[in-house]
Amino acid sequence: MLPVKLFKRDFGGMASVMGAVLLILAAPLASLGEGVGPTVMAVGLLSAAAALLGILTAVENVMDDREGWISPLIVGLGRVRYAAVRNAVSTAVAVAAVAPAAALYSLLRPASAAPVAAASAASAAVGAALGILIGFSASTRGYAYAWGVSLWTALALIYELALTFASIYFAVSEPLFAAALLANPLTAARLVGIALADPSLLTLGPAGTYLYKSLGAYALLLFPAAAAVWYLSLAAASIITAYRRDL
Repeated sequence: MLPVKLFKRDFGGMASVMGAVLLILAAPLASLGEGVGPTVMAVGLLSAAAALLGILTAVENVMDDREGWISPLIVGLGRVRYAAVRNAVSTAVAVAAVAPAAALYSLLRPASAAPVAAASAASAAVGAALGILIGFSASTRGYAYAWGVSLWTALALIYELALTFASIYFAVSEPLFAAALLANPLTAARLVGIALADPSLLTLGPAGTYLYKSLGAYALLLFPAAAAVWYLSLAAASIITAYRRDL
């Protein structure tokens, strides 16, 4: 079966190496202890690493196809079906690669298992969808990796820092700040775990308080929905790119 063959091929490269790095990172994060603070920190670091894993793994998968056997795949499946299969397989590879780290953390800190596992899986999936879009859009493997790392740096490291500074120096309303958080696909994926670790959303500051007061218990559903919308949007964009672009 083609998806299984692709999965076996794809799991042996970047996914395995970065998955091992995440596994090493999980133990010291678990040593931070229980509670909202340590769990939020673990969610933040592991989700950022999982997103990078998803991006780079998907870029590698697409570039391996483009430099190897993409022609028979496109001939056999058609561009749209090939892109859909590539999205599904690369997502499965990324989520499977972060699973051991999430499992180790869960074993050491059972009370914090759900937030870490959810954020890691969501971040890996969204990262994979973004990586596939980059892989189909970039002209060479080098450009694809460069764009992947650059976008991850901007979205995972710089975005929220810039947003926080903007809210300090300018009058940014709580609804606008909350919308800006959800406008970042990697942040939306990370907040899936944050909401499970801190259901009252106090760690998000005034924006979290606004969301909790406005949506109540339904606020916890907002972030998985936003992450799902981002994943589907990026996957659709990559399928359109694969259909239109000469790969």
